[in-house]
Amino acid sequence: MAGIIHLLPEGTANQIAAGEVVQRPASVVKELVENAVDAGATTIKLFIKNGGCTHIQIDDNGTGMNAFDARMCWERHATSKITKAEDLYNLHTLGFRGEALASIASVSEVEMRTKNASESVGTRIVINAGKLEIQENVATTQGTSIAVKNLFYNIPARKNFLKSITVETKHIFEEYQRIALAYPAITFEFTNQDKILSKLRGGTLKNRIADLFNVQEAELIEA
Repeated sequence: MAGIIHLLPEGTANQIAAGEVVQRPASVVKELVENAVDAGATTIKLFIKNGGCTHIQIDDNGTGMNAFDARMCWERHATSKITKAEDLYNLHTLGFRGEALASIASVSEVEMRTKNASESVGTRIVINAGKLEIQENVATTQGTSIAVKNLFYNIPARKNFLKSITVETKHIFEEYQRIALAYPAITFEFTNQDKILSKLRGGTLKNRIADLFNVQEAELIEA
């Protein structure tokens, strides 16, 4: 006699798991920018359209990846940050679970271009709802560019929970400010609907606070 308990299809399980990581466009921005920080980027550029619902792109000049890692990084539980449980007690990175990219890819259309210094050419990856569609060589500079399009397009019920474009843009900008404040040495740029809203030069924490909150550095009190 057959039981009532059954295994969920992999795609369904991945979409459910994605809900733990990706609640809204700002969640995607958080994960991708933190990956760029972990990759040693000194410049990180963020581009969004329609509150991140139709387009989020992060460009960085970090270490980049070779062709093998460019494909592997989209697998669930794939990470360069830890190799054993004991490593959890000695973390020096923002990400480590190997969940974020797989979760993002399962609920969107993703295109990545990446190249590291040891490779003569870069790699282009296209993933649609978690399924690899294209992997090919491409001419590109060192670093990584990831574009996430049509977030939650394959989960209409989840997409309906998103707020207005204005509200989602506000959440993204708050995430941008949070990370930019935590890493003042990194140059950040934020573009919304093809208009640059923020350019933050790399420097000291004092510089960053002044740039973020539009105050004169002379007005800041030294700690």
